[in-house]
Amino acid sequence: MRVPILTTARLTLQPFAAEDLDALHALWTDPHVRRYLWDDIVISRERTAETLAAALEGIGYWTVRQEPGGPAIGDCGFQLMDGSGEIELFYCLLPRFWGMGLAYEACQAALDYLWSATGYRRVFARADIPNENSIRLMRRLGMSFVSDGGSLATYLLARPQDR
Repeated sequence: MRVPILTTARLTLQPFAAEDLDALHALWTDPHVRRYLWDDIVISRERTAETLAAALEGIGYWTVRQEPGGPAIGDCGFQLMDGSGEIELFYCLLPRFWGMGLAYEACQAALDYLWSATGYRRVFARADIPNENSIRLMRRLGMSFVSDGGSLATYLLARPQDR
């Protein structure tokens, strides 16, 4: 399935492409982003390349941009969760874009795509328990708390009845 470009009032979500490697590596190694995304590990460029390659074969993963072709300010998308057949919503933004509602806007566009283009009946999201901003976002998206298995809080969103 070819993943489309998604647009919102303030954002363009462009499907991951091989040329996004350097932008994604910069995003994922930002000290504030990696704190929760990579458990504060500075990942190698090679690890970024492996993650990008896996995402290119996935359900949908986008770089978040303020304008088409502009610099990536974050990412958003879905991946298979722990070999279970379930899917997980992922998102992150560069810190200077936090607190503007952009992550919500990007996630909502990705969820609209998921419900209209796939047969998935539900999606999970997980966040480190201290990551209060991510947990607030999951709640704002309408997700319900499922569990806090160790250091992660897990939330779930079922396909809306009208989708």
